[in-house]
Amino acid sequence: MKMKKKWFIPIIFLALLFFFPQQIFAVEFTISNTKIDAYLHENGEVEVEETHTYQFEGKFNGISRELIPKEGTDITDFSASENGKALRIEKDDGLYKIHRKGKDETITVTLHYTIVNGLEIYQDVAQFYWPFFDDRNESTYGNLSITIHPPKITDNVIAFGYDEAYQTETIQDDGAVLFDLKKVPSDRNGDIRVVYDTRLFPATTLTAAKSMRGEILKAEQELADKAAAKAETREMLSNIPTMGVIAFSIVLLFHMLTAWLRARVKKAALEREGSSFAAIPKQNMSLPATLFYTNYSQLSPQAMAAALLDLVRQGFVTKTATGHFQATGQKSNIPHEQVLLEWLFEKIGANGQFSFDDLAAYTMDNKNHTQYHQFKSQWIKAVKQEVDGHALYENKKRSRFTIGFSSLLLLPFLFLFPIYNLMGSFAAALILFITVIIYAIAYNPRTPKGLQIAYDWKLFKDRFKQVPQSDWEKWTEDERMRAYIYGLGSNDKDVSKKNDELVEAFTARGGSDYSGVAGLYTFAYIGPLASENFRSANQSTETTVSGGSSFGGVGGTGGGGGGSGAF
Repeated sequence: MKMKKKWFIPIIFLALLFFFPQQIFAVEFTISNTKIDAYLHENGEVEVEETHTYQFEGKFNGISRELIPKEGTDITDFSASENGKALRIEKDDGLYKIHRKGKDETITVTLHYTIVNGLEIYQDVAQFYWPFFDDRNESTYGNLSITIHPPKITDNVIAFGYDEAYQTETIQDDGAVLFDLKKVPSDRNGDIRVVYDTRLFPATTLTAAKSMRGEILKAEQELADKAAAKAETREMLSNIPTMGVIAFSIVLLFHMLTAWLRARVKKAALEREGSSFAAIPKQNMSLPATLFYTNYSQLSPQAMAAALLDLVRQGFVTKTATGHFQATGQKSNIPHEQVLLEWLFEKIGANGQFSFDDLAAYTMDNKNHTQYHQFKSQWIKAVKQEVDGHALYENKKRSRFTIGFSSLLLLPFLFLFPIYNLMGSFAAALILFITVIIYAIAYNPRTPKGLQIAYDWKLFKDRFKQVPQSDWEKWTEDERMRAYIYGLGSNDKDVSKKNDELVEAFTARGGSDYSGVAGLYTFAYIGPLASENFRSANQSTETTVSGGSSFGGVGGTGGGGGGSGAF
């Protein structure tokens, strides 16, 4: 096991390195300011100048700019400089790496490039429709502005933007268009569209022999209509948290409060009636089932050790030596006890014999780990079946289904709220959705019998921590053993500590002989040994499986786009 632990961390690191290399070696930076100027020439080419200001924390090797041209266009003459000094560039398809090493610096880099065939020329208008970034961009622009410059002063300009660029445009007096986008988060689109008179570009050829002004104005109006409809929908949705979500919350809260008050009334009735046991509660079901029921439907690894000792207590198993046991051949009428007998004494051990050495050897072999967990699951399932057979919970399947099904009313809004940027409403709906699901799962009120059993064992744990030595010595041997087994299986340190103190004090002053096969002294001796061996076996067979996936964006207009980064 030491070798496995030694190699565990390096293996995890290599796995993370393989699946998330960019996150492992990520450079800490922010792009505080980005200014893009696009100069449209009479021949249809577009000369672009970009100025990026980066703030780095720690070491860095440079910045990167991804430029993905639209279909039918091309990027040429890419260059980079800082304060007039040229920087080395490394190109990989549309990714440009600009080398500039440093540490804890703020740098400003200027990029130049030309977009060939960047304009679409029609009979009446020339259009520059371009994505300078798209949803594949992995960096946030702190303050982004884009200015489109015509070849000469002009008027009668059409300009609008999509997504992040919507309603950010301002047409200047000279015909230039400023898109002041300010902060642009990563993974966003923001195409811009600027239209001038065709006569400004005499050295070009037609992209298509048709008029386009009408279609472009129609597209602008459709965009405005969609924005208006989105704003109207957003306004409607913004009222839902103050009406529907709050109403839903009130109904849920009323149901939860009613259930809580009913539970309080039942608990108060139990407390008034008091307990009917003097030493330890009556055994309504097996000790493993009792442990499962009183420990929130869970069984700790120590519970298996307790189950083994309970088989010894009942005479199904005898202790032959330290850490060695022999099945007596008796059959149990309780399924999970029979499962445990067959598992320990036939699968892990052999010929009706079992030892902790057998357990260690079995779990040391990795081939047995799956089978170990299958048997463990089978045993726990059988314990749960015994609990279910005692009708300890009310039949509230219909109520739980109704509560859980009601969460579907919130599901559409978990998609709509983020789409319309109603993040406060989304957070409220998400919290409510999770609350409903958890409540539907957890709502499982106990029957009077179930309440009595849970109350008695809770009372036992509270009383046992204070039980006097003289009172404990009056208990029967079976009561003492059941108390010890319950403390061991529940992994309650206070109960286990009290058991050890009582046994040690009793034997130290010459108490009764507990050297018999199922004696309490034997339990006190092998209990910690059994607990540690089963805990170790459970730990050594645990496995963890993880995986991940990633999804890419679809790009801007014409499949173009890009983004910024660093390395």
